Amino acid sequence: GEVVTGNRLDLVDAVLDADVPIDRMYTELEDLTFHVLALQQPVATDLRFLVAATRILYEAERSGDLAVNIAKRTAAQNGFPQQPEMHSLLVRLSDEAATMFGRGVHALETFDPEIGARAEDSDDVVDRVTERFFGTVHAHSREIGLECAVELSHIGRFFERIADHGVNIAQNVTYVVTGHFPDTEPSETVD
Repeated sequence: GEVVTGNRLDLVDAVLDADVPIDRMYTELEDLTFHVLALQQPVATDLRFLVAATRILYEAERSGDLAVNIAKRTAAQNGFPQQPEMHSLLVRLSDEAATMFGRGVHALETFDPEIGARAEDSDDVVDRVTERFFGTVHAHSREIGLECAVELSHIGRFFERIADHGVNIAQNVTYVVTGHFPDTEPSETVD
């Protein structure tokens, strides 16, 4: 079939540049969190919040690193020649991953515990699209070349991990608000 390119190499530098303040803020916020933990000796809800904050910071920072990896690998290949089915699945995977991460951010902004409670169901969609994408890349590996197939597989995995980070952020918010993670029994302790 016809080969389609849907690469935005013009955005690579913007992705790399955006990671710089993310890394800086991660370090500052992590230091602040540990400072409060050490000096204030918080309990109950405050302690849950600070412990969850360290996890959420990690999830956000790793997602930035994964976006950088995607951009760098795309640039190193000078973009990916993509068979139409493969391209549409990659676009869907990137959209689903961005949506999942966005839900995690929205949970953090609103402290809505229901987003985390429903996150696993949405993540199942990402997992199914990822598996379809891998199958399509494999089916076209001769056509696109082994190196390209391997790189696209890495990129698919990176998008899947970004979605997972969004789920983890939302579930940590659920933990802060309710005292337990989704799919676990509520804590016996009282705040």
